[in-house]
Amino acid sequence: MAEMQPGRARPPETRTDAAALVGGVEGAGGAAEASSGAAERDAGGGGAPPPATRPVPRVGRERWFHEHYVEAASEILAFLAEDGISLEGADLADVGSGDGIIDLGVAHTAAPGSLVGFDTDATDPATLLGIVREFGVADELPSNLRFEQCSPRTLPAADAAFDVVFSWSTFEHVQWPVALCGEIRRVLRPGGVAMIQLWPFYHSEHGSHLWEWLPEGFDQYLVPRDEARRRVLSAAPDLDWARYQLGTFLNRITLDDLQRALLAGGLRPTKVQLLSEGFHVPPGLAHLPLSLLAISGVKLLAVPLA
Repeated sequence: MAEMQPGRARPPETRTDAAALVGGVEGAGGAAEASSGAAERDAGGGGAPPPATRPVPRVGRERWFHEHYVEAASEILAFLAEDGISLEGADLADVGSGDGIIDLGVAHTAAPGSLVGFDTDATDPATLLGIVREFGVADELPSNLRFEQCSPRTLPAADAAFDVVFSWSTFEHVQWPVALCGEIRRVLRPGGVAMIQLWPFYHSEHGSHLWEWLPEGFDQYLVPRDEARRRVLSAAPDLDWARYQLGTFLNRITLDDLQRALLAGGLRPTKVQLLSEGFHVPPGLAHLPLSLLAISGVKLLAVPLA
């Protein structure tokens, strides 16, 4: 899971007014910016801020590596390939590179000309190299892969620098989605494409990102903040990883907010795949829109507006 903007997540009250969740905001990108901005203003609690460099879990490392190096990288390539988009020889950017494992998988599998991973948390090449050697996939990092630290609003890249920009499990952490979509539009070349995967949306079953410790789901609504923190820390064999997840900033962006952010940033969605799983609706959440609870994520392609 890639991260863009850590902070302190605040689970909402046990019962949330549906009108407050879906109320409109004027302006092409207003709802998206307001959604993430409200989350930022409400931030508080949840433990100490996470470290500047994102930790890699110490427990379940082999599963974590496979999910990112193999599965996530393969899904990115397959989603693009369905539309005839090859990454071989292309200049790529990843917005929200996290620990860099997904980018490593893409670099090894797709043979791009170059791949730059951007993140507000510095991706540490030395740590990534240690992981590469630990799992025996290479002795060195590929020469076409590098990482740069960015700000929450801007990417340190020239205009029209990339053929494809992708982002995996990042936009649920972004504080200013309209600004970031505008930056993705700026750095794309004419004819370029953006591929965005967002999972999970905050209001969905595992939107708290605490499913490792609270697998019953919807704890962001049903479990008081202090109780959730206590249960996570008491059950976590890897306290650094648990504290990091407790401190990760989560916005309240919805699928419609994401669409508004894309359009306001100069990107037009061209392909959408919704991600959803079956679940039981807790009685206390029956008043909330099913579209909020049931849409757990999305994969989409977007191109620059003419």
